[in-house]
Amino acid sequence: MRLATPTPGAALPPAVPSTPPAAARGRLHLTALLIALGAALYGCATMLPRLEAPQLSVTRIKFLGGDMQQQRIQLAIHAVNPNQREVRVRGIECNLELAGTPFAQGTTDAAFTLPALGETDFNLDVTADLGNALSVLAGGLSHSTVDYRFYGTVHLQGGILRTIPFEQKGRVRL
Repeated sequence: MRLATPTPGAALPPAVPSTPPAAARGRLHLTALLIALGAALYGCATMLPRLEAPQLSVTRIKFLGGDMQQQRIQLAIHAVNPNQREVRVRGIECNLELAGTPFAQGTTDAAFTLPALGETDFNLDVTADLGNALSVLAGGLSHSTVDYRFYGTVHLQGGILRTIPFEQKGRVRL
């Protein structure tokens, strides 16, 4: 079988315009829209101000009393804002470990503002399990200070960023 070859100068059949079907055009538009949306979101994310977690240090632990199950404790907190702008705090959720043992946890809805590159002191009421409190106190009786780990989440009053996790380690006087 022999294939026919066009003769030079012979007219070719008219070209049919190649248009994609409607479904293919729709997918193309959707893909382009998603790429544009992703680029816009990435651009917005890179323009957001970077907000560093405030440094929250426990400066004092005061036992307020309680019952056979739980002890109410007041933590004196020193907060330092490392940011170039003020941080408006709506509340804090926190956990405190003493000498590597879970000791107390709590939340506060007391709003306050940390000034830009500033610091402030405040009290935070938490609760401790009596068993954990006694084991930490018994282990710390021979020492006037104990290692602590204070961690949790700072809830902000407004803006795009609503929470900032924090963690601070140090020593505190019992």
